[in-house]
Formats: sequence, structure tokens, C-alpha cells
Amino acid sequence: MAAVARPVFLLLLLFSCWNSTGAHEGKSPKKGKKGKHVVCPSQLSPEELAQVPGNSTSNILNRLMVSYDARIRPNFKGIPVESKVNIFINSFGSIQETTMDYRINIFLRQRWNDPRLRLPADFKSDSLTIDPKMFQCLWKPDLFFANEKNANFHDVTQDNILLFIFRNGDVLISMRLSVTLSCPLDLTLFPMDTQLCKMQLESFGYTTSDLVFMWQSDPVQMDEIALPQFDIKQEDIKYGNCTKFYQGTGYYTCVEVIFTLRRQVGFYLMGVYAPTLLIVVLSWLSFWINPDASAARVPLGILSVLSLSSESMSLASELPKVSYVKAIDIWLIACLLFGFSSLVEYAVVQVMLNSPKRIEEEKIKMAAKEKAREEKEGKMAQSKTNNTVNGTGGTPIHVSTLQVVETRCKKVCTSKSDLRSNDFSIVGSLPRDFELSNFDCYGKPVEVMGALKSQSKANKKPAPPKPVIPAAAKRVDLYARALFPFTFLFFNVVYWSVYL
Repeated sequence: MAAVARPVFLLLLLFSCWNSTGAHEGKSPKKGKKGKHVVCPSQLSPEELAQVPGNSTSNILNRLMVSYDARIRPNFKGIPVESKVNIFINSFGSIQETTMDYRINIFLRQRWNDPRLRLPADFKSDSLTIDPKMFQCLWKPDLFFANEKNANFHDVTQDNILLFIFRNGDVLISMRLSVTLSCPLDLTLFPMDTQLCKMQLESFGYTTSDLVFMWQSDPVQMDEIALPQFDIKQEDIKYGNCTKFYQGTGYYTCVEVIFTLRRQVGFYLMGVYAPTLLIVVLSWLSFWINPDASAARVPLGILSVLSLSSESMSLASELPKVSYVKAIDIWLIACLLFGFSSLVEYAVVQVMLNSPKRIEEEKIKMAAKEKAREEKEGKMAQSKTNNTVNGTGGTPIHVSTLQVVETRCKKVCTSKSDLRSNDFSIVGSLPRDFELSNFDCYGKPVEVMGALKSQSKANKKPAPPKPVIPAAAKRVDLYARALFPFTFLFFNVVYWSVYL
């Protein structure tokens, strides 16, 4: 069995090795991002260099580069290389408050002098434009963005790199980059804030004894840029030197540009300030509603508080969680306090409304007022009764009819007062239309309709008694109508004076 198993095992081992070899051979090597490796002139053999025509530009470039060593900086062991930096801004992204960064698309230009690349006298042009692939064959400053979070080159349709060599040996490189840079924000005055965002360009490996960065004249160029929330202007851009010292390695050259970004407050005025102000004013409407209408006042107050809380939470989710108070936080907190205070005010009114002691006091006051009113009405009725035909108050409209001749009046007076008094002395002495008047046969006023009205009122069911509302509860609402608007107006004056 052992003799049979051994050949089978060997066959399986050979089969597995053949599969693994075929799989490795089938895989093609991945291409690098930059494509094929660039062969520099210094790497060419003398036979390959001899094949290039002597009067061609390629031969001039080969002569410049054949002894060139990109590993050594210009002026090695001599004066430091001065690299002049210039930036053209293509686009400027808006600041992200949550991540505290911004994205910018630029043309980064650097110019320095390399004596090894001086053009020969037989080259008639003042500059030589080189293929961007030769960028890898030259020494270049090791510039990096000190506050960079993310960055990338652009290679559509070719590498976005421009390379010039001038007659005096100056080298100009321009490359297109998209960079995400950190920008620590101070949101104390948000949204009436102004932010200072930096872009720092620093050398990574060369100290100030080997390389020095400096700004060219007109360091930052840009066209008109429109941002959704910020204003950026050319005259507000500042430049500076940020050379840094690192313990153990020394000083490293650094230049910086500072962008001044002023936030436009219009979006927040329309989206936050105006709605919250209207909600606060809406909560004041409860002061004009009857204190006993709790079904209307309580939902109004709760709706105002919930709306303000929802607005605060939605805004907080769009901002970083900082430990200090922002300007918009003060506004939202104040609006929330005003909405909550209107709800508390109704709670105070409701306590007074349901106080038995205050209700009894109000009933006593109401009874006293009713008694005084009835006494006043009684006096007025008595004075009215005295002002009759026999009194001093004037003559009624039908008194003249008492002097009409008997022969002209055939109508018998049927007034109840005459029947009640059994006085028929003037029967037939009144005109025919006298029965329609409001006077009896003696010219005294008779309240017929008043009697009918009192009789109909007696037949009706008594109306339910009105709720007794203490005067103190009404007084609290009255004071709140003036106190809340004036306090909120004073807060607005102080708030906008400080933050605008």
C-alpha cells in the first residue's frame, strides 16, 4: 500500500506546482500611476546618445542631462537654493464647519536656478519646453503643504505639469493640484464671523542652509470667485513667513498665505433668525386669549417651545461640537427662554384662576358692583317716572289730545289703567289713534312691551353662570402683553449691537 500511495502523492504534488506556476505566469504586472518608467539621458549608453543628430534639440537636452545628478541639489555645499513660489487659484471650495477644512484647486508654480542646466550658446531660444515626464529626471524642491489633509495630482488627459528651462539655468515648474487643507475655526461670532484660513508651504527634508522658499511678486492670483456662504477678496489676502524649528533637525523654510473669509449672514437670517423670531411672537398671542381657554393657550405655548427646540437641534447637527458658546446659540437660547416663559406665565395665571380665595374675593367685588348698578338704575327709573305730564319734566306727545272737543272723538278708551281705576270721566274724549300710543287715558306712560319682555324672560331657562375670573389673573396677562415684547426688543438691540 505504501508503494502505491507514494507515486500518487508525487503526481498530486507536481499538479499543484504546475497550477501555481501557470497562475503566476498569467498575472500581468500592474502599471504604476505614472505609466512607464522614464529613462533619463544620464542613463543612456554612449551608443544610444550617438544616434541622436548633433544639431537637434534632443542632442542639446542630452548634453545638459548626461552628467546631471538629480540626487544632488544645485550649489551643493554652497549658498542655499532660493525657490520662488507663486499660486494661481482655479477654484475655492466652501469651508466645512464640521470637519474644519476647505478644498482648493490651484496651479502651484516654483522657480529656482540650477547652474547645471544653462542652455548652450548654440541654442537660439531663450527657454526650452520639456516633456512633463522629464520632471522625474530633475532635482526639485521637496515642497509639501504643512496643513494638508488630502491632495492629488491631475492626469487627465496627460499629467498636468508644465516644465520650462531658461537660458540662465532657471527652472520653472507649474503643476495643477487639488488640496484639502485644515482651517481651525473660531465660531464664537458664528454666523457673523470672519475666518482666517492658511496655506503653508514648507520644505520637508532641506533645512534653511540648503533651501529657502520666498514669494514671487504678486504671489497669489485668482479670478472672481463666488462662494455660497463667504466673501473672499484679493486685497484681503495676506502673506507671511512661517519658518519652523524642529528639535534635533533644525530650521526648515516655510511660507504661508492667509485667506480672509467673511461669512454672509443672509442665509441664517432667512433660515434661522426670522423663523425663530416669528415663533417667539406667536407664543405671545396666548396673552390675548381668555385665561379660562386652556385648550387654546397650552398647545400654543407647547408648540412654540417644541419648534424652537427642533430648530436648535437641527442647527447643532450641522456644526462642530465645540465647548464654547456661539452667537447663534445665545439667540436660540434666548428665544427658547421667551417661549418657555410664556408657558410659565400661563401656569401662573392658571394658579390664580383656580385659587378659591381669589375667586371669593372676586365674587364679593362683583356682587358689590351689581348692587351699585341696580341702585343707580332704580334712581334713574324713579327720576323718569317723575318726569310725566303732571310733573316738571315736560309735556308728553299726546297731552294735547286731552283738550280735543268731545264731538270729534267717538272712541271709547279701553286702557287697562282706566278700567283698573274705574274712572270713565273722559270716555269718548280721546282720538281714534290714541289706543296705539304708549299713554293711558290720562296721558301717563304705560310700559306694555316691558311687561311682555319680562314675562318672556321669566318663561326662559336661566343662562349658565359665567366663570369667575379673578382680576389678578387678568392683570398678569395685561402686564405680560407689555413686558415680553419690550424685553425681547431690548435683547435684540443689545444682541445685534454686540455681534454686528
